[in-house]
Amino acid sequence: MKVIKIAVSVITLAILIFFHEAIISLGLSFRLSFTFSKILPYMLEFFAVCLIIFQVYSQYLMGTSLTTRRLVSIFILFGGSGIAFAIHPIYEGDFSHEYREIMLAGENSETFQHGLTMIAMPGCSHCYARLEEMKQVSRIYPSLPMYVLVINEDVYALEEYRERSEGLFQVDLFPKSTLLKTIIQEGYPNLIYKANDGTSKLNNWSNNGFGSASWDFILESEGL
Repeated sequence: MKVIKIAVSVITLAILIFFHEAIISLGLSFRLSFTFSKILPYMLEFFAVCLIIFQVYSQYLMGTSLTTRRLVSIFILFGGSGIAFAIHPIYEGDFSHEYREIMLAGENSETFQHGLTMIAMPGCSHCYARLEEMKQVSRIYPSLPMYVLVINEDVYALEEYRERSEGLFQVDLFPKSTLLKTIIQEGYPNLIYKANDGTSKLNNWSNNGFGSASWDFILESEGL
């Protein structure tokens, strides 16, 4: 019975680790914030590790020395948590929200429509990954306008992005404008958000600067 209780706790941790991404998606589907949805599986995994420590402590460590209890508890804590983080590491940009504000005037002010626009590069794996994230968001928040602009006037890449977008976004080529190209930050994709407030102010993120807090910022700005 003692071993079974501990085994159940270990299996629970393994299940939570295996369904890590599914838990995030479930949180988003319930319209929890992006930041909380991202943290949620880590919280559950940590709780499972603590449950393992409690089971081991109560079943096997009650009669041992304080030093032994502490060492075993620390070993389980760092071991279990380490496995969870090794399989699902937290990257620098996961929770970031680093953007700059841009003002466009004249004919360029109408380049970007209300909503979120991804400036993508042909054959860009990071762009494809961000596109999948945008598709997930679009299915949960269909009223949020999103667009894709493909640089380098590559018509083949244009068709590829249209196919990958599955009709959820408007996909076009990036305008032939030297000025507009200067606003693109280093690396792809770039993401640009234009609020529906009548101003020409744009929020511009690099891919590393656009994290879960950025999605929360956009959804809050949209009242979603």
